[in-house]
Amino acid sequence: MARELTIMLGVLAERRRSVSRWAKEYWIPVGIAPASGGLTTGDVMLSDDERTRYFMGVHALTCHAADTEAYVHNFNSQVPALFIVLRRSPSEDGHPLPWFVHSVTASPYLAQDYDDSGEDIVERVPMPPDITETLKDFVNRYHQEEEFKKRRRDKLDLKDHKFGKDPIFLQREKPAGGNLDG
Repeated sequence: MARELTIMLGVLAERRRSVSRWAKEYWIPVGIAPASGGLTTGDVMLSDDERTRYFMGVHALTCHAADTEAYVHNFNSQVPALFIVLRRSPSEDGHPLPWFVHSVTASPYLAQDYDDSGEDIVERVPMPPDITETLKDFVNRYHQEEEFKKRRRDKLDLKDHKFGKDPIFLQREKPAGGNLDG
C-alpha cells in the first residue's frame, strides 16, 4: 500500500486592485475548485472593478506518511487549511499569467519554509470538507505519536582538556594588571 496520497485540485487566485500608491495590483490565492470542469489556466471566473478571479490551473496535493505530524498540527487549528504557494512566472516561459502555482500543501511547516524566502506568495485557504475527510483517514492510517525523549547532557570530564587548554571556569583569578585580555 502506498504511503502517500495525491489529490488533484484546481486553484483559484485573484488579482486585486491595490489601495497603496506603491503598487497597482496584488495577487492572492483565494480557494480550491474541482480539478475537472473544462477550465484552462488563465480562465477568468469572476471580474469586477476591484478584482479579477482566475483559474490558476490544476495542481497535485501530495501528502506523505512521514509528514503526518504536520497534518495533525493543521487539524488542531480552528479551521484546517491548505496552503497555496504562487511563484512569479519567468517572462520567457509563455505562461498566460504573471504568477503560477508552485505548490499546494497541507503542511503548515512546509508553508512556513516557502514563506521564509519572501519571494513567493503563500496563502492559507480553507480545506474543503471532502479533502479534510480524505486527509484525516490518511493521517489515522499512518500517524504514530513519537515519545518525547529529553536529551541528557554528558558529564564534563575535568581531566580531559580540549585543545591543550584549561577550561576557562577553572581560571578563577583576575588577570595580572586588571586587564581582561591578560
